[in-house]
Amino acid sequence: MTLAVVVVAGVLVVAVVVLVTKIIWMRADLDGQRRLGEQAELDARAEQARADETRLRLTQALDAIPQAVLIADADGRVVVRNRVADTFADARHSDALVEAAIDELLTEALAGQAGTRPIDLFGPPRRTLVIAATPLPDGALVVVDDISERRRLEATRRDFVANISHELKTPVGAMGLLAETLLAEDDRQVASRLAERIVNEAFRLDRTIEDLLVLSRIEGEEIAAHEPVSTGLLVADAVERIRPAAEQAGIEVAVEEVDELAIVGDRRQLVSALYNLLDNAVKYSDEGDEVEVRAIAEGSNVVLQVQDHGIGIPKADLERVFERFYRVDQARSRTTGGTGLGLAIVRHVATNHDGEVRVDSRLGEGSTFSLVVPNKRT
Repeated sequence: MTLAVVVVAGVLVVAVVVLVTKIIWMRADLDGQRRLGEQAELDARAEQARADETRLRLTQALDAIPQAVLIADADGRVVVRNRVADTFADARHSDALVEAAIDELLTEALAGQAGTRPIDLFGPPRRTLVIAATPLPDGALVVVDDISERRRLEATRRDFVANISHELKTPVGAMGLLAETLLAEDDRQVASRLAERIVNEAFRLDRTIEDLLVLSRIEGEEIAAHEPVSTGLLVADAVERIRPAAEQAGIEVAVEEVDELAIVGDRRQLVSALYNLLDNAVKYSDEGDEVEVRAIAEGSNVVLQVQDHGIGIPKADLERVFERFYRVDQARSRTTGGTGLGLAIVRHVATNHDGEVRVDSRLGEGSTFSLVVPNKRT
């Protein structure tokens, strides 16, 4: 009996031990699974964090470029859109045309067909955009490039080449014809007149080339170190340069008012700009007229002003007078020897000095040009 009890007790002990062991193993297994689950969750969170960081960097990189960029997934949902592309989302007026074109090209790209489409928006301001869509393994990429400035520069370059070719060809051709005629001329008086015309055409050609060199230099110069330039000395230098031409044309140049100010800038450029304004005023004034020049303070700016009482400028031409080779009166500019570059030089000098040039004119009553630049009182 006792032996049986002992045996039963032993069996029970073994069973309890086995059961406890299984419970310990099960708990250990559950703990292991829980730890694995927690590790998996941590790994998933870390992976998501890395994905979010990558996407943030991609978005920041795309925001730094001037083109609008959109990336869509295989279902056509836009997953990445940079800041420029945001301007076309839910757009109105002309930008709505861009959004519609983006949707069309995106659909084609998702179907595996790349496409490009130019769009002209008449504004204002007038713009030219090129939309390009490219298929991706799991979606599509759309890039919208604003090529307005590129088109404008190309047009400016074409116009410049055409204009300079014409401006140089005219005096060169005239000198060739005059020289050919001079060779066959026996009359000394006629020959003298022909030689004088050749000299005039040569001077005209020289002035055109000189103005081109000045304009090229001013456009390419970087004025990092400005220095105070006295308005009194600046006006005096420009008036002294123009006085011989003014006296020859019978025009009085009057210095009306010069405040004691100092413009922080490049003296050579500023004198060149004021001289060109005076030269323009003298050329388009009649004999006996007066040209006034003044330098006055206007808030935090200095205004260098040249006023004439000549033929004036039509309202339709006011926006174009600062273009290279543009002339309001073609016939008169030929007789006065104008190159059509003077006001373009003035505009670039104003730009180099963070200023502006203004014009106020009435046809038949004269014009007032104002070169406005930041000032520093002496």
